[in-house]
Amino acid sequence: MYDRDTARRMLEEELADPAYQQQFSGPLREAIDRLLRWLQQEALSIGGLQIPAGPLIVLLGIAAAVAVAILLVRPRLQRGDPARQPMDIEEGMTSQMLRQRADQHAAAGDYDAAACDRFRALVRSGEERGVLRRTAGRTATEIAAELTGVFGALDGDGHLGLSAAAAQFNLSRYGGHRLSRQDDEQMRRLDERLQSAQPISSADPGSPRLVVPQ
Repeated sequence: MYDRDTARRMLEEELADPAYQQQFSGPLREAIDRLLRWLQQEALSIGGLQIPAGPLIVLLGIAAAVAVAILLVRPRLQRGDPARQPMDIEEGMTSQMLRQRADQHAAAGDYDAAACDRFRALVRSGEERGVLRRTAGRTATEIAAELTGVFGALDGDGHLGLSAAAAQFNLSRYGGHRLSRQDDEQMRRLDERLQSAQPISSADPGSPRLVVPQ
């Protein structure tokens, strides 16, 4: 018979045996051990140089993770920010055509689509008057900031301002927010104020301050 201390020591020695550890850990541990041994032993020959496979595979894994972040994660984060999405207005659509389409949406009860078209209309109207650069590739927020520099914010007295209108457009068009009848009415009034507003400056500092009659 062994005393208590001797039995404990023998058990610890048995558990420390590598063969016992492998059997105890199962096939997964054994597979990991084989992979680690292979990475330590194998080398790749590149241009006559022997490069250990382990560090090279680790570097390739890091490079792949960075590529995935750039190609997949970053665009999704950008898409998640409505203010960074480009403004979309169909080519060939005049401001009057956009207003008519907005009225049709409103008559059908689709105030969300109506309000968005009214914002497009006021943007296209600025282009037609020559006080706003063409909007291709620019965001609604950027366009609203430029129009504010030309006309002022046009807010106050409970009126919807240009920056708030751009925020509503972004949230509706890209953020899944639904606009209401009141939002559509506010957007319509903003469009009307812009049609009669006189520019306080030109969109292009180097261009003449010309206002095209409506």
